[in-house]
Amino acid sequence: MKKISVLIAALVVPAFPILGATPAYAADNVICVANPVGVSCNETAATIPAAIATASANSVADVIRVGAGTFSDGPYTLSGGANGLTLQGSGPSTVITLPPGGIQTYVFATAATVRDLKILMATTTTDGDRGIWAGGGSTVRDVTIDGQTAQNATGLQVKASVVDDVSIQMLGTGTRAVYGEGGATVTDSTLLGADGFAHSGTGDPDVLSRVTVKVGNGTAISTDTGTVNVDNAVLDLGANGSTGLRAANFNPGGTPKSINADHVTIVGGTLGSRGVWAWSAVPGKQQESTISLTNSIVRGVGDSLVVNAGNDGAQGGPSNATINVSYTDYKNKSEAIDANGAGGVVSGAGNLIDVDPLFVNPGPDYRLTAGSPLIDKGNPAAGGPATDRDGHARVSNLVRDLGAYEFADLVAPQTTITGGPTGATRDRTPTFTFASEPGASFACAVDGGAFAPCTGPFTTPTLADGAHTVRVRATDAAANTDASPATRSFKVDTVAPNTRWASKPGKTVRTKKVRFGFRSSEAGSTFQCKLDRGAWRSCSTPRVVAVSKGRHVFSVRARDAAGNLDATPVRHAFKRR
Repeated sequence: MKKISVLIAALVVPAFPILGATPAYAADNVICVANPVGVSCNETAATIPAAIATASANSVADVIRVGAGTFSDGPYTLSGGANGLTLQGSGPSTVITLPPGGIQTYVFATAATVRDLKILMATTTTDGDRGIWAGGGSTVRDVTIDGQTAQNATGLQVKASVVDDVSIQMLGTGTRAVYGEGGATVTDSTLLGADGFAHSGTGDPDVLSRVTVKVGNGTAISTDTGTVNVDNAVLDLGANGSTGLRAANFNPGGTPKSINADHVTIVGGTLGSRGVWAWSAVPGKQQESTISLTNSIVRGVGDSLVVNAGNDGAQGGPSNATINVSYTDYKNKSEAIDANGAGGVVSGAGNLIDVDPLFVNPGPDYRLTAGSPLIDKGNPAAGGPATDRDGHARVSNLVRDLGAYEFADLVAPQTTITGGPTGATRDRTPTFTFASEPGASFACAVDGGAFAPCTGPFTTPTLADGAHTVRVRATDAAANTDASPATRSFKVDTVAPNTRWASKPGKTVRTKKVRFGFRSSEAGSTFQCKLDRGAWRSCSTPRVVAVSKGRHVFSVRARDAAGNLDATPVRHAFKRR
């Protein structure tokens, strides 16, 4: 049975094991609150706390469906247990809030799902508040957390859970959009805060993919312990002295910390801002900080890459701070490594120095224009994320672009049939070749059939005699499909023609030159002729042959346009006197 209760006082966060995947549950029981539109309800409850109490008595998967309205009778704690529990609103019109009070967590979820609702954080006494705490394999999806007037608060604290399509606005002093404790994935989300995403945890890494992070005088993505993996992210530092990526622990912590960043666009800031910062410089501790940056853009910040390393010399070895950078466009670097420090900026292949990306509209739109020099400048090796920040496909077998966005190729490819019969053929399974731009895939259709994936050379199924058509269309690496497939019409003909005499001499002739006329049962045929035991040779009608005195046999056979040869040539025996 699920243990579920309504929190009245401050919450204490327990430690939960990191889970490898979020369990999926099928709803066995739907409990409705506030008349949600278009929902089939098994039960109804007057309030969300009453619905939670009802769910606690069940041994099935429960979904609490909430209609439009503002609900302030929490905080709520959700524990899915073995069966699963979902709190699902009706979109942004379902608002969960709390009156001002002590330190509060509005929704506390363990092995539960929170989705399709809005958290409105109180405008006063918000120090230490959290909009949602999610752990133990929870899911947070399609949720807005509005803490624009909150101070020193966190929008979402997450551990070993899935966060998808979430918008968080925490614009006050000392706020964080998300605090990650390890084992969490955050996808397709927008995070705004004094700090964006702060990680601290020694277990599984937190993973961010297809996110936009905007910060005010803080850090977009940071770790003070453990690892963060990020790809296809836009980090907007605004107009303040902010930092994009930071691996640093300003306290005497010795646990290694690292960030692995692929296809990240870091923009904005002022002269005091930092794009990427690896810091290991606490005097009284040996520290290690590593950031790996590839296929990325760092533009408009004060210092693109910053490294600080050192200690007081009494820590058993140097402190190390390293930034590994490759296939990245950045402006400059700053390295401060003292006698008891190590590391620095390690430059790999493919870097560009201070190249204007030619963004569509610097400020709101950091996609690349058609003439951008950063197109096709990424790592040419296979691998990497399959999609970009917009969810569009990255090229699968070509060179990728730098930054969070793959240039949007909206031009469909052209398809050309390069080989195969064009007229008649006696091959019932003809083969065709075709071509398009590099990286394209193909679909083929025969006669009126549906298109199906194919590769060249393409061999048709067995065809009957008669007229046929093959169509081929290409789809490029950006998923654009040729709207005007290449088409080739042909005819399968496996029946040999019949050869007939049009004119011929009598059985006895007296002249040296003898004239023959002949025809085929199929238009467009060619002919072969031979005299007596001679070889077959191409000929045309009429045919005049010179013969010596004596007996002779003149033979003719037709070959049609498909190459079928008459197996029963016509023959005429005659004698010249």
